[in-house]
Amino acid sequence: MGMAERDDAAPAGRTDCSEALLRVYEFLDGELGPTDCAKIQAHLDECGPCLHEYNLDTTLKALIKRSCSAEHAPDQLRTSIMSRISLTVFRIEGGS
Repeated sequence: MGMAERDDAAPAGRTDCSEALLRVYEFLDGELGPTDCAKIQAHLDECGPCLHEYNLDTTLKALIKRSCSAEHAPDQLRTSIMSRISLTVFRIEGGS
């Protein structure tokens, strides 16, 4: 079954292909809660085309990590990014 041939509809309470593929990077990065993680894992266990996409994404992520592991961001860049993140968090949480 090809990507275009899979059934994107899912029964109530189950994850469909579009949701699984949309959230695959969150799943890979461990950013999902236990319930969502279990739903995505269950879908991957049952859906060959989505599992194939997941495997491609896993391979790509490992390749990028291996290729870029020796690269380090300059300290000035790190400081600038962290200060912008802090400022953004302050604005969101502080309401200004």
